[in-house]
Amino acid sequence: MPLPRNVAPKERRTRVRRVSPVPFGLGFTKPHNYREVLRSAWNNKHAPFFAWRILRDGVCDGCALGTTGLRDFTMEGIHLCTVRLDLLPLNTMGALRPRILRDVTALRSKSSKALRQLGRIPFPMVRSHGERGFRRISWEEALQTAAAQIRATSRTRSPGSSGRTTSTTRAARVTRRAPRG
Repeated sequence: MPLPRNVAPKERRTRVRRVSPVPFGLGFTKPHNYREVLRSAWNNKHAPFFAWRILRDGVCDGCALGTTGLRDFTMEGIHLCTVRLDLLPLNTMGALRPRILRDVTALRSKSSKALRQLGRIPFPMVRSHGERGFRRISWEEALQTAAAQIRATSRTRSPGSSGRTTSTTRAARVTRRAPRG
């Protein structure tokens, strides 16, 4: 049975009201999150055009609604959820200084929030067992390392390994047996 598109009572949906006793449109299909939009604009004031491009052309990092640009496949009209607005600064922040990652001892005492505020990692880096910090590697080396790790993954940890025998599982087995090049 499909879920109803509108969760609010019919009389609430048919009346046009500019002010509601219900805070932030709770109970409506699409609440008005103007405060979050303004907060996000303020948090991304250092890169407004880049932030706009991400919202206009990008996908949501935090939801499963199939968001592409300002639309999604679930709701009519423009969709700017608070999760997407909260994650936007992670996409617009500047790059961290790579020398910070040369010795990770000082980073162990930092909180998750403090680590995120250091900036985004601008290029592939790796830390081998026994090394004090990370070192820069080429994109080619990063992709080869990732591919090798994926190939080395056990069949019990790969897609379709839940023990069920469905068409999806069979398709995954066929895909895994395909030659890798």
